[in-house]
Amino acid sequence: MANIAAQLRYCEFSKTASALALERPEPKFPGLLVPGLKKLLNQGLSRGAIAEISGRRSSGRTSIALHIVAQATGRGEICAVIDLHNSFHPASAQAAGVRLDRIVWVRCHGNAEHAMRATDLLLHAGGFGVVLLDLCDARARVLNRIPLSYWYRFRRAVEHTPAILLICADSPQAKSCVSNGIELRHKAFHWAGRAPFLLLRGLEANAMLRRTERSPSASQGGSVAAPVVSVEVMV
Repeated sequence: MANIAAQLRYCEFSKTASALALERPEPKFPGLLVPGLKKLLNQGLSRGAIAEISGRRSSGRTSIALHIVAQATGRGEICAVIDLHNSFHPASAQAAGVRLDRIVWVRCHGNAEHAMRATDLLLHAGGFGVVLLDLCDARARVLNRIPLSYWYRFRRAVEHTPAILLICADSPQAKSCVSNGIELRHKAFHWAGRAPFLLLRGLEANAMLRRTERSPSASQGGSVAAPVVSVEVMV
């Protein structure tokens, strides 16, 4: 009997690293469903985590970020927009479905340090469904000055909460702290009318999802990179 008990304990604690990586704990909160990205995020955007949208100008990054915020405000959640360069346009956001009465708008007048501090305060205050940190069009030297410790601090702040920190930037910033990273590249523009009076009706972009899943050793910072998924989206 003693040998059987020992063998059972051995089987329980001698799992390989690959077997542990395949074990996915049940999420504490259901994901935020995003209809426009259903092909990429069939179970929604993970809560209690950092998500990131990156791409150059005219890649659809802002439209997708507003679409995500619109889903949260449509559910009655309070969201925040940390606006580095005062580029948030309320009329465009409302046209995208965002409920402006559910938005806290923080304008940072180009000061990246203020943007990071405001994000830190809001995440630790709690009560927000989505906190959008808009770093689009920030210069590379400004982004390079942001300490990496900020991203780890933000990840800890949103863990075990229903909040989502959504970063929007020209290029990926939070690295391994990101749970879902979406990279966009524009493919085609769709116009209406005749030259020279053309009206932009939308754009087609390639969206690539990079997902990092927390491993059972997450308390020691462990993570597992999931396969990359790429689809085409209309914005």
